[in-house]
Amino acid sequence: MKYTKTFYLGVINGVLFNMSAALAGGTTVLPTFVSNLTSSKVLIGLSGTMAMAGWFLPQLVVASYIETLKRKRPIYVWAGVIRIIAIWGIALSVSLLGATGAAAIIVLFFALYSIYVIAGGVAGIPFMDIVAKEIKSENRGTFFGARLFFGGIAAALMGFVVKNVLATRSFPDNYAFLFTTAAAIITLAILSFCFADERDALVPVRRTPFKKFLRRGPSLLKDVKSYRMFLAWRVLLGVWMMALPFYIIYARENLGLPEETVGIFLSVQMVGMIVSNLLWGRLSDRVGNRIVLNLTAMVSATAPLIALLATVAAPLRGVAGFGSVFFFVGFAMSGLRLGHSNYMLDLAPESERPTYLGFMNTFIAPVMLLSAVGGLVVEMTSYVTLFAIALGASLFALVFGLQLEEPRRRPGSP
Repeated sequence: MKYTKTFYLGVINGVLFNMSAALAGGTTVLPTFVSNLTSSKVLIGLSGTMAMAGWFLPQLVVASYIETLKRKRPIYVWAGVIRIIAIWGIALSVSLLGATGAAAIIVLFFALYSIYVIAGGVAGIPFMDIVAKEIKSENRGTFFGARLFFGGIAAALMGFVVKNVLATRSFPDNYAFLFTTAAAIITLAILSFCFADERDALVPVRRTPFKKFLRRGPSLLKDVKSYRMFLAWRVLLGVWMMALPFYIIYARENLGLPEETVGIFLSVQMVGMIVSNLLWGRLSDRVGNRIVLNLTAMVSATAPLIALLATVAAPLRGVAGFGSVFFFVGFAMSGLRLGHSNYMLDLAPESERPTYLGFMNTFIAPVMLLSAVGGLVVEMTSYVTLFAIALGASLFALVFGLQLEEPRRRPGSP
């Protein structure tokens, strides 16, 4: 059988998570939700990329802890339980506190969402390790592509739900409905992967002392050029992501587009994800992930470029014209997710896979919080400055991406 039980459960898990991300997504719904509670661009920006920061932040400690565990699924299960409790807490707090509890809602939201995304980071390395063990390298492009492709279709349909809910219900009932639905879907997503198969891994006999473990990260940067170049590439794409929460806020504040266009832009973004996966998965499986990373850097430059042109070109200021920004955001984000994960799995030796992943993701974590800095850039200068920074970061990422090796071309690789 070409595809395993873990393959199918992982795809189901990805589809459900993409659906939930559409209902409570960091580039559309969450920034708009927070903007209804506060005018602070810093908090609005922070809400947009907290999920990615939380995913990356705890992974160094997790990598050290699970280094000697032959099976990592129990860690995934316990982290999943914490995530389920936290996301239901957000849904209930918005439902129960109502329009009069804005201050309490925003405090509870950021507290519970922090727990949710950090627990996601704890689950991240066990998830990736299981995928690496149970799904062959030449099938991983199809695996991640299927998660994003079918998840993108489901998420695009959820975009119409978001549009309808925001247009027909008042605040905060509209967001209470979206968060409650997202919480139910997330619960199913986490439970589905808890039943994945996992074989014993090749692991060190003894856990490396944490101080010695910490020294491994700088040595990887020094000794492995592609690891070093990939970190630079990923940091620059993190700078590009700094602008993501602000495209929708710019559309509302500067272009005068109504709040329900959030659902339209969300669907357009998912279409970009769906279309791109016809390319990314095939390239990953048949050619390798280096080309996926470089094409992603090129495509990512398109979104901030269109946003900059919209400041002077009237045809780009409407729903159709500015919607193209979100199409290319979806196109680039799917390449980023698929290429990042697969390249790291190809680059890392099996015995050191948690170490490679843990250090890389921890190095990246602070960059994921730059959206808060993006809020300061907007408050102190303008949206134009922020979009220009994002454009420059994309172009520099391409420079570093061109210096990466293709791990599959090593002797003995498939």
